[in-house]
Amino acid sequence: MNGKFLRLILPMAALLMAASGFAQQTNSDAAFLAPAPKKVKAKIDKKNEEAVDQKPAPFDITGVVQQAFKMKHPLQLVNPLAPKKDGSGQDNVTWDPDNPEKPKGIIIFGIQW
Repeated sequence: MNGKFLRLILPMAALLMAASGFAQQTNSDAAFLAPAPKKVKAKIDKKNEEAVDQKPAPFDITGVVQQAFKMKHPLQLVNPLAPKKDGSGQDNVTWDPDNPEKPKGIIIFGIQW
């Protein structure tokens, strides 16, 4: 029994390992489209009533993890009937640049700079 098992499994494992080398991604992630960074609005000083320029942060954290930490009820992220005040799921989706109607992936944790 052991000899037949090894004679059958070893060639199958070798074949699968050899075939997995050809299962690489054909296109690079150069076509990755991240959402546009948010613009920082200038604060108005009440005393002088002049616009005070505020420097934007050197980076912006985006993604599902960041959105879940901001929410009071993070399970609403997976609820299809969640209210609009909890945000849109399209904020955390990347789109295919060749076909803008087709989503390409989900941003779990993203940093933009």
